[in-house]
Amino acid sequence: MLEVNLFLDENDLHQDKSKHEYIMRYLMHNSIMGASVFSAIMGYGHKHHLHNPRNLGNVDESPIMLLFIDEEEKVNKVLPHLKEIIKEGLITVKRVERI
Repeated sequence: MLEVNLFLDENDLHQDKSKHEYIMRYLMHNSIMGASVFSAIMGYGHKHHLHNPRNLGNVDESPIMLLFIDEEEKVNKVLPHLKEIIKEGLITVKRVERI
């Protein structure tokens, strides 16, 4: 089994919809076993800009992580499209054991 983590900003859009919602619907449509979206309190990426949306008066967008897990064959089927739509952000993949 593989676990995929997608690191995005909450306000990222794809086709005028939130990117994380688009991806969740895409994963459901492709019968991925399970997925969750997590909102972070703070974070930064390769540009080293600290996103801290909870500071008063700050208009930063919240960093989020979308995680999904499935068999390698199904993950490899959906990854090419995810790589196309995630221009900024990070995708990680690792092997996991289902217990």
